[in-house]
Amino acid sequence: MTRESELMLSVLLGVPAAVVGLFLLTIGPVGWFVAAFLGIAVIGASAVFGDSGGGGDPDRTNCPHCGSRTAAGEACEYCGDPL
Repeated sequence: MTRESELMLSVLLGVPAAVVGLFLLTIGPVGWFVAAFLGIAVIGASAVFGDSGGGGDPDRTNCPHCGSRTAAGEACEYCGDPL
């Protein structure tokens, strides 16, 4: 998925979620409970199903010279420094 499509997906899902969250917070204690429950559910689901952020592709590594992601065990694709 490209960065632009990830941004569009975040906007298309985030704006309605924020509106629903604000509505729930304005209706009182029951809404607060439901908003907290949904927030915890979203955080839990993103931890289980989302991208871990640190794992990445196991066949790629960061170049120690320039820091770019490149195939492991070869020369860097950007600076040519051997890994």
